[in-house]
Amino acid sequence: MIENKSVWEGEFKVKNAEELYHKMVEEVEDYAILMLDSQGIIRNWNKGARKIKGYTEAEIVGNHFRVFYTKEDRDAGLPEKLIDEATRMGRAVHEGWRVRKDGTTFWGSIVITALHDRGDRVIGFSKVTRDLTARKVAEDKLVRYARQLETQNMELHQFAYAAAHDMKEPLRKVQFYYSAIKEEGVETLSKRQRDYLQRSAEAAGRMQRLIEDLLAFTRMAEPVKHLEEVDLNAVVTEVSALFQDSLAEMQGAIVASALPAVQGIPFQVRQVFVNLFSNSIKYQEQGRPLRIEVSGSMVYNPGFGESAAYLPTRFLKIMVKDNGIGFGAEHAERIFGMFERLHGGEAFEGTGIGLSICRKVMENHKGFIRAEGSPGEGAVFELFFPV
Repeated sequence: MIENKSVWEGEFKVKNAEELYHKMVEEVEDYAILMLDSQGIIRNWNKGARKIKGYTEAEIVGNHFRVFYTKEDRDAGLPEKLIDEATRMGRAVHEGWRVRKDGTTFWGSIVITALHDRGDRVIGFSKVTRDLTARKVAEDKLVRYARQLETQNMELHQFAYAAAHDMKEPLRKVQFYYSAIKEEGVETLSKRQRDYLQRSAEAAGRMQRLIEDLLAFTRMAEPVKHLEEVDLNAVVTEVSALFQDSLAEMQGAIVASALPAVQGIPFQVRQVFVNLFSNSIKYQEQGRPLRIEVSGSMVYNPGFGESAAYLPTRFLKIMVKDNGIGFGAEHAERIFGMFERLHGGEAFEGTGIGLSICRKVMENHKGFIRAEGSPGEGAVFELFFPV
């Protein structure tokens, strides 16, 4: 009697466990959970399925699960393909638009899992569906916004390029007229007139530099087509030669250690060094020979705030360091803004676009640039190329 009682209690517990399990599945509302036979015919239905798909159990049991798919998916045989995949691979995962009883659609994420008997034969399938319409709508909205932003950004660059290009012609005329007046002689002009004429020429020169920098910036904003190997040693040597006369006048020097190659756009990488070297020469400390040092090293997790988790872990860091007038730490981010200048135009020439170009180039290369400085002690610019 005791032994039979023990067996009976065990069977009771198993039955209770099975009932509890089926009850649990039946009561779940956030997921549609249903059973299919080996042909894809629906055999049971839970509350979540009714909530998501709109059918009662009496209405849907006995129908093929193809009823949930759009006409396009049915015509393409998608339901049968998913059943075949689950049979072969054990499970099938898919996301797409599904159809409710009332004809409306929702974005469903589904997992179909094959069920086997003791002989490992497929006897049916479990199908779990989750309604991810809210996520899909939000993602599509972000994609549309990104496309609109990209289009607007491109249109803005095209406008800036066209405007800058169109300004070249009237500017050339101003400079031509100034040269003509100067060649004919300015002795007949009063001192005030000569002063105004000289100021006009200087303003035209500043405008020309601004136009050239704007055109350079718009070229940097063009879509990147492909990268190629860029020898940084050759780039530094070439750019250093451009500033040879200026460095000789101030007894300056550019000292570079051996640098590795990077994957990049040669013209753009060259432009970064042109702007950084020009920046160092422009902001030289008077009475102190300028020294620009260029070095490279491999770094891991350099740290870029909250976005660091989504970045590559290895970077090639190129450091450009000078002993110029430097800048305060509070300006380390501001100096990369368009038209941002820490010093007035009377003391230092420039348009305030050079460092913006450097940042844009590094963004094009999926990298970063950051700066550190100390007044009277110089500046350090760090370029990070992903490896």
